[in-house]
Amino acid sequence: MASRAWGSTCGWISTILNRIGSPQESWLGHNLRALIANLAAPTGAGAQIRRVNRAYILVGVAEASFVPFLPIFLLERGFNAAQIGVVTSAAGLASFIAAPVWAQLADRAWRPERALMFACAAAAAVVLVLAVPGSPLLVAAGLIALWIARSPLGSLLDAIALHRLGAARATGYARIRMRMSAGWAASAILLGGLLQVTGYRLIPFLYAPLIAVFAIWAWRSIGEGMPPAAAPVARPRSGLTELRGAVAALSGFLVSVFLLGIAFGATGNYITLQIDFFGGGAILIGAAAAFQAFTEVPTMAYMHVLVARFGTRRLYALGCAIYVGVFVSWAFVTSPLWIALLRLVCGLGFGFIAVAAVVIADELIPTHLRATGQALVKSTMFGLAPIVGTLGGGFVYSAIGPATLFVASGVLAAAAGIVGLTAAARRSVAIESPPLVEAPAEA
Repeated sequence: MASRAWGSTCGWISTILNRIGSPQESWLGHNLRALIANLAAPTGAGAQIRRVNRAYILVGVAEASFVPFLPIFLLERGFNAAQIGVVTSAAGLASFIAAPVWAQLADRAWRPERALMFACAAAAAVVLVLAVPGSPLLVAAGLIALWIARSPLGSLLDAIALHRLGAARATGYARIRMRMSAGWAASAILLGGLLQVTGYRLIPFLYAPLIAVFAIWAWRSIGEGMPPAAAPVARPRSGLTELRGAVAALSGFLVSVFLLGIAFGATGNYITLQIDFFGGGAILIGAAAAFQAFTEVPTMAYMHVLVARFGTRRLYALGCAIYVGVFVSWAFVTSPLWIALLRLVCGLGFGFIAVAAVVIADELIPTHLRATGQALVKSTMFGLAPIVGTLGGGFVYSAIGPATLFVASGVLAAAAGIVGLTAAARRSVAIESPPLVEAPAEA
């Protein structure tokens, strides 16, 4: 009933757009109607696609209750900027090692759905360690354990979505992924306002139930009625041998995401500290994260058109170029509001990068290593690379200054775009798997 009402409302708005405006305004009306259609459509011919859509929303809500506020949480627990860099780097290293192990379990022993449930359950339990009063060493150990538990969430969920989309993944994935950004935006703003009143020590008690609810829901909804396994393929006995083959298939592109991840790691924590330093509070920090997600949603909603016209390689490079502009701008902006508003531009760039990176990796990797390929890309970009970025960023931020940090990050983003444009030109010769459910035509 609710979905029909929402669809009718959007249809009514689309009708109005058809009837207003001069012929010169038809291009704008067409694009607005396309965006509304993407957001209003039932997103899938099958129940499996609709369940995956909701899973992305729930993960976005849970992750936004913790990740945007982590640097300030650590600051309140007694860490300085350099120590935040060391702790988050150690957590990133643990994540980089753990994510491929989780992915190999999913590809060889379990299904991705089962691995996802166990990872979420572990994250819900471990995050409560951060709430225990104690020394910074206890907080650091808890954070590392949490990063091990949550390291495969994105890659496993992407593997599930790509598996269900089949041949339609190049155009269909973006319209599923944008749900995570929508959930992130709503959660970051609402919980940012709550934390402004209660303080940041409430964060573990927000994240634990949210990720636990997702674990239960994912197993009952995504786990039930799982599609039949693909036909078995010849594979080596050793998972390490298989992992080396996956790295070789992705090698050039991994260099690109490594460079980009360094830039993300160098700026991510310290732009939050910049907002706080210039007088912004939890509401503005949460709003900054939400601003980025707000522009990710329409970008991903329209991504299928852009992919068909320009291809994923060019969109990935364009996303890197957008980040170059944002990072350099951050070097000179001193208003916390304008720092936060530049996140709107980040959302456009991240929308291009997030979707293009997933599709490029899926094209370069054999289909039976889908979860492993996604884990390698994500653990490199968000696990290994931020070790260099946060350690180096913490030193540069403290010893030289934030302006140098942000300009250097822009140089790295530019290099990542150039390398990615070249490396992603290769394509895997792996046999494609057919779609397991009818792909979403208007989702």
